Amino acid sequence: MDGHADDAVPLGRLLIIGGGEDRCCGAGLLERFVELAGSDRARITLVTTATGIPDEVHAEYERVFRKLGVERTRELRLRGRADADGDHAEAILREATGVFFSGGDQSRIRALVGSRTNDVLRQRLDDGLVVAGTSAGATALGRTMILGGEGSEVSAATVRTGPGLGLLPKVLIDMHFAERGRLPRLLSAVALEPDHVGVGIDENTAILVTGSHFEVLGSGVVTVVDAERSTVVHPAGDYDPITLFDVRLHLMPAGCVFDISGREPTIGPAHTRY
Repeated sequence: MDGHADDAVPLGRLLIIGGGEDRCCGAGLLERFVELAGSDRARITLVTTATGIPDEVHAEYERVFRKLGVERTRELRLRGRADADGDHAEAILREATGVFFSGGDQSRIRALVGSRTNDVLRQRLDDGLVVAGTSAGATALGRTMILGGEGSEVSAATVRTGPGLGLLPKVLIDMHFAERGRLPRLLSAVALEPDHVGVGIDENTAILVTGSHFEVLGSGVVTVVDAERSTVVHPAGDYDPITLFDVRLHLMPAGCVFDISGREPTIGPAHTRY
C-alpha cells in the first residue's frame, strides 16, 4: 500500500452508508456523494461486484446520479480477480472522481482484496478521490469486513469476518443496524478483534470520514462499540457466550463527530442531516 502505513487513516474521503439510502425524495446521502465528487463535473464509477443483478443496479444508480446532475457514470463490473488486476479496471479508476460500491453480497468483494484495484483505490484516496459504499459495499471498506452471521448472543458463532479492502483501517462496519437488530453481531466481531472500533450504521444513515474523524449524516443513528479497554474472556466453544466487561457504547445521530484515533465522540454543531 503506497503512501500509508497499515494502520494509517486514508487522506481522502469515505462516505459509508448503512444501506436503504433515499434514491428518490431528495436523495440526501447520494446528493452529498455527488457534491463531494465534483457535482456536475463528477466522474462516477459504480462498482457492482457485490450484486447479483448488476444491470438493474447500474440502471437505477445511473438514473439517480443523472437526476443529481452527473452526466458521466460508468459501471465497473469486476467478476473475479483477473478483472480486478486488469488494465481496464485501473484505467477507469484513474479517471474517476468518485467510486461507489453497491450493495449485495459482500463475499463477492473478497476477490478484490489485495488486488491491483484495491491498490489503486488506496493510492487515489490521497488524490482527493471520494469512495462510497452502501450495505455490503460499506462493510467491505474496512480492513476487516463482516461477511455474515446472526444470533442473539455475543459469541464467536454469531459473526463471520474476513479481510476487507482496508480503506478504513481498524474499523469494523456493520449495516442495516437497528433495522435488523445487529448489536450482538457487532459486539461479537469487536470481542474477537478488540483493537478495532465497531461502527453500526442504520439505514439511510452514513459516516463521512475525513482524515482521522468521521461525521454522522442522515436520518438514523450510528452505534459505536469500543472494547479497547475491555476485559474479554473467550470460552472453549464458538457457540458459548463471550464474557465482555467495560465496553464503551456511543449512540450518535446526525451532526455527531467521532475521533477514530483518539476514540472520542463529540456533539457537532447543529446543521441539516445531510
